[in-house]
Amino acid sequence: MPETAALILGAGASRSVSYADLGGYPSPLDSDFFDLLQRLTPRTKDRAAVDLVLKQVRTLSFDVRRSMERAFYTLHLGAYLAEKLNAKSKGALTDDEIVGAFARCVQALLRKSHGKQVCNNHIEVLNNLARGDVVLSFNYDLVAERALRHLVETSKPKSEFGPWVYGFEKAPISFDLPVMLKLHGSSNWRISGDTIIVRTKRWKDFDVFPGYLGHRGVGTTFPIFLPFWEKRIEKIPWLPLWQRALLELQHVANIVVWGYSLPATDVKTQHLFTLGLGSRQYRLCVIDPSTETRQRWRFLFPDAQYWEYLHVQDFLSHPPSWWSGSKTH
Repeated sequence: MPETAALILGAGASRSVSYADLGGYPSPLDSDFFDLLQRLTPRTKDRAAVDLVLKQVRTLSFDVRRSMERAFYTLHLGAYLAEKLNAKSKGALTDDEIVGAFARCVQALLRKSHGKQVCNNHIEVLNNLARGDVVLSFNYDLVAERALRHLVETSKPKSEFGPWVYGFEKAPISFDLPVMLKLHGSSNWRISGDTIIVRTKRWKDFDVFPGYLGHRGVGTTFPIFLPFWEKRIEKIPWLPLWQRALLELQHVANIVVWGYSLPATDVKTQHLFTLGLGSRQYRLCVIDPSTETRQRWRFLFPDAQYWEYLHVQDFLSHPPSWWSGSKTH
């Protein structure tokens, strides 16, 4: 039985795209989200949301507003509890208003950072994966999808696009790509009742629009998981997605983590990895410029055979032998 592989993508992977505009609008990270938002000249449809978020963030302490996650958590939790305790003051924002404004700001920045561009780094990394492998993404953006599309265009036979790309349906025989499980949602999804619906219908749709529509929704129906104080992954429609991720992790032999910091505040994700990987033997490679991030992964999984790289270019130039020859199934 061939060895299977998992690629875990975080915000750092999207920051490391080959077309990164580091002097202008790079893909946002937790630490510079509001700096980039202040640089943005938003579309007319986004302006009210951008102004609202920046105004609210100015009311927070410096330490809190230097982190998008802490800022959103603070504002969201305050509004949420005020509503639940019937303590909402006149003129105060509702929970839904805060969630909606942040979601639109996220989409505005991702649209500006990535547009319809294709990342050569993602193409090279994903080229070593095939049917039976898995991509676990914590990104809302469509960077990985556009890289997969490029691989489809150069493959024979060409793999079709459909909900099976995200594991929502059984893939046809022609689909020779890894399944991509986006655990925090995706900018090209929408939620209808208890069902996640993929807005994209065919690969060529990625040529038409940037596709960043994850701000459309009301309250908990948003198709992206903002850094809520309590991620309800045990609720439909998210639960099957996380259950599938756990099953995939329990069987992979080779794991590459690219740009996912495994933040200490994301307790449920840490539990997902510890339950899925445990103390069995596997190969673990972490690509991240942060010493703290690399050490966090190493500490959490001390029994793994371990490789580390600071930058994806180093990984692509000198990958582990087990990764460079991993596309065998």
